[in-house]
Amino acid sequence: MSVLPHASGRLIVVLSDSTAYEAATTEARRVGPRLRPLVPDRPLEGAMLETGPAPLFVGTPVHEAGGIHPWDAAHEAVRNAAVLESAVPIEYAEPDFLQQFPFQRPGDTGLEAAREPCTVDPMNDHWPPKAVQFGWHLGDEHSGLKAARELVADPGASRLRIGILDTGFDPAHAAAPRYVATSLQRNFVEDDRPDDATDPGVHFPGAQPGHGTATIALLAGNRVKPPLVPGGFDDFLGGAPFAEVVPIRIASSVIHFYTSAMARGLDYAVDVGCHVLSISMGGVPSRAWARAVNRAYERGMTIVAAAGNNIAGFPTTSLVYPARFHRVIAACGATFDKAPYFKRGHRGMMGNFGPVGKMKTAMAAYTPNTPWAELGCRDVISLNGGGTSSATPQIAAAAALWLQHQAPAHTAEPWRRVEAVRHALFGSADARRPKYFGKGLLRARQALDVAPALDLEKTPEDEVSFPWIRMLLKLEAAPAGRLEMYEMEALQLYLSSPRLQQIVGGADPDVDTPSAAESEKLFEALKRHPATSRALRSFLETGRQ
Repeated sequence: MSVLPHASGRLIVVLSDSTAYEAATTEARRVGPRLRPLVPDRPLEGAMLETGPAPLFVGTPVHEAGGIHPWDAAHEAVRNAAVLESAVPIEYAEPDFLQQFPFQRPGDTGLEAAREPCTVDPMNDHWPPKAVQFGWHLGDEHSGLKAARELVADPGASRLRIGILDTGFDPAHAAAPRYVATSLQRNFVEDDRPDDATDPGVHFPGAQPGHGTATIALLAGNRVKPPLVPGGFDDFLGGAPFAEVVPIRIASSVIHFYTSAMARGLDYAVDVGCHVLSISMGGVPSRAWARAVNRAYERGMTIVAAAGNNIAGFPTTSLVYPARFHRVIAACGATFDKAPYFKRGHRGMMGNFGPVGKMKTAMAAYTPNTPWAELGCRDVISLNGGGTSSATPQIAAAAALWLQHQAPAHTAEPWRRVEAVRHALFGSADARRPKYFGKGLLRARQALDVAPALDLEKTPEDEVSFPWIRMLLKLEAAPAGRLEMYEMEALQLYLSSPRLQQIVGGADPDVDTPSAAESEKLFEALKRHPATSRALRSFLETGRQ
């Protein structure tokens, strides 16, 4: 079984003629009427200076969809820029996929069950705890976020800024953050309201539009108390409630979002000076994402991203992107009893983990059965929040608390701040079950005691590649951009197909080398795979472009 994203009909492209960029800086349409900058609100001069030698553009080919494979459309654009009516040759192109991030209520084995609106969902009895104090994940026996935020306290005017990429939020909910940067909120979904990140709740409930309302509450939610919540809880729901929060709407549903929207959201969070970014979604890799992650790291923004979810093992149990990038902290899941959020034979949603090499920059926080603020229901917080979506804002909140507490870190070179945050979180974690938890379980209060380490080595730039193609096919020389396109498609297919991964024993393309027999079987399977483009199939057969 393989689950690839749906095609949007658009392409994300890199132009190949550097002399054309100067003309494009003052008038974007000079590049071509079908091309527009990936980040339209930033001057192209800034995009070029900060994201590398060439800015990214989004374009719609003249021949839209029409049954052509999205990667074949990308190769056609590189061979003939006229399909994008571009006056400039194209070096690289990739589909602007409609990404998929599996998410369901943990108690369901199919899509979300129908229920009465604005009713409290109880804890999911497939996972612990089945009954316990509301807000259990905040306590000393778990994340330690309550103790950490009480020590840091309210910093007043010197608040750190946290960005959150999601489906937007419900500003009327009782658990909405107290300090939302309303003037900075951004919407990359609806063009007619770019400055409004409110989630309108379209297609509720099956498509999970309210996902962002719940994650932003876990990140920085306001004080809630009875009768809104049970058990006498009277406290802040969020891990970092005194931080300034920038909601960035990149999707109408956590289940589907565009590659370009994620890239735009990442760049926007950097542009508005976010210190930390929480991303409770992900998908197959993109060059646009790698560039945005590298820019964020260089500018000093710590990124925490969800490891991903699977439903009965599909579409994959390994980490998704952008969590899989090494400059990003991957947020994995741990249950109430500190066991992995994964059990073989379970038919519902579970959390992803692995490969081993990436777990060096991963850690875990608590899920499922966390509080889950309900969109459009001001006074309703369900009890069965789940997925690595719930773990991600906990780790992001801890990162913000450490930065707020450790003022010396702010004087460091920007990328060193990111390394210092990671060092504090990883070094203070409850180290256990590295296969599932990476560096260990979050201990936010202990992290505050870790002094800034400002002499750490720089994490190498993230890139997206499938090096097995280069090593195993003895290829003739191919233009760099085209080869990157073949690698990108092959990697996307490999990561979304458990059957392909089984052929090489789940090997990690970044660090492992399959045997000759495994390699032959893998490339034969790739050629026969029903989702492989004609361009990649031909390339695998001939070793030529």
